[in-house]
Amino acid sequence: MNEDYLIEYLESQTHTKFADIKNKQDKIRALMNIAMPTNFSNEFYTKQDEYLQGLLKDKVVTSADEILGNKQISLFLGDITTIKADAIVNAGNSELLGCFAPLHYCIDNAIHSFGGLQIRRDLIPIMQKQNYFEENGKCKVTKGYNLPSKYVFHTVGPVYNGEITPTLENDLESCYLSCLKKADEMKLKHIVFCSISTGIFGFPIETASEIAIKTVENYLKTTKSKLKVIFNLFSQKDYEIYERKF
Repeated sequence: MNEDYLIEYLESQTHTKFADIKNKQDKIRALMNIAMPTNFSNEFYTKQDEYLQGLLKDKVVTSADEILGNKQISLFLGDITTIKADAIVNAGNSELLGCFAPLHYCIDNAIHSFGGLQIRRDLIPIMQKQNYFEENGKCKVTKGYNLPSKYVFHTVGPVYNGEITPTLENDLESCYLSCLKKADEMKLKHIVFCSISTGIFGFPIETASEIAIKTVENYLKTTKSKLKVIFNLFSQKDYEIYERKF
């Protein structure tokens, strides 16, 4: 079975065994989370892709066109890794190689886990060439691989430390602008944003949502862009905040 192969291969590459994790899917994800895939075999990627595509078949995938309808901007409550779009936005950390905490609940972990280790593999040389941590508000692009989306846009949002400063607001605005501009440069049809920085980075969602919506609306208006935008929220509470801001 692919699960047994993946566990054995990842254990040999990471020199780690999560003996306390009994569920095979959780064990594979935990091992993927800590793996540095600099020289993984083609056979591994083939079997990993078959495994992840199998997991995807058991999920309900929603198309961006279905969410948007005739609207240019829309909201969606659910899992961003199940949206079929031209691009989804990942809120990463400054290393920009994904979350290395086994089974962590953050969006960065989920996107890398269900997209596959090719995402981290592709980011490694990008960050090595850059040779410094990713700055807030930039945008790096990888393929979506085993995600329904074609591309993943990786951006680093600001970390909230108890005070909302103009610098934090500008950095958060830059996250949205960088991704919007990149999507238009690539002539994409739609892009799906998570609520950047409002998770473990702690940025108050009341203010963050205002910045997100205002930035997107102003960009679409001033550039006359035809790009369609979805704000994806993972919790009902967050969804209602965005809904109210609209």
